[in-house]
Amino acid sequence: MSSASKPTLIPVQSNDAEMQAAMQTARDRFPEFWREVSADYKRVIPALGGSMVKAYFHDPDAPQRGEHMWVSEVEYDGKTISGVLADTPRQVRSVRPGQRVSFSLERLTDWFYVDDDKAIGAFTVRLLRTRMTEEQRREHDSHYPFHFE
Repeated sequence: MSSASKPTLIPVQSNDAEMQAAMQTARDRFPEFWREVSADYKRVIPALGGSMVKAYFHDPDAPQRGEHMWVSEVEYDGKTISGVLADTPRQVRSVRPGQRVSFSLERLTDWFYVDDDKAIGAFTVRLLRTRMTEEQRREHDSHYPFHFE
C-alpha cells in the first residue's frame, strides 16, 4: 500500500477524556477479543475476517512522543500480548513494520476482529469516526475491506 492510499494520521491530545475511556474499554474487554480470536485460530476454516490490536509504542528516550500502532498475528499468553507490527512508524525509531513486538495489557489501546464483514471492537476508531465529517468518514472507511457500523 503506498503512503498516498493510507488513512490520514489523526492526532489526539493525551488528555482527551473520551479517547482515554475508549482505550480503557478496549483493555477491559480484551478477554472478549482473545476468546473470539483464539477460538478462530483453532478452526480448520477460520470464520473471522482478520483481527488486530493497537498499542502505544515509544522510543526509550522519548516516552511522551510515541505512536499508537496496529499489530497483527496476535498472540496472548495471559500476561503479554505479542504480534507483528502492521503500521509504519512515523516518528518512533525503535520498531519497524513487520517486526515482532510484545507488550503488556496496560499498553493496549484498541482491538478489533472482523465478523461477517463488520469490525467488532475498534473503540478508538469508532470515536474518531464520530468526529469526522461525512466526507472524511467515507474517505477513512474506503481504506478498509470491512464496515465499522
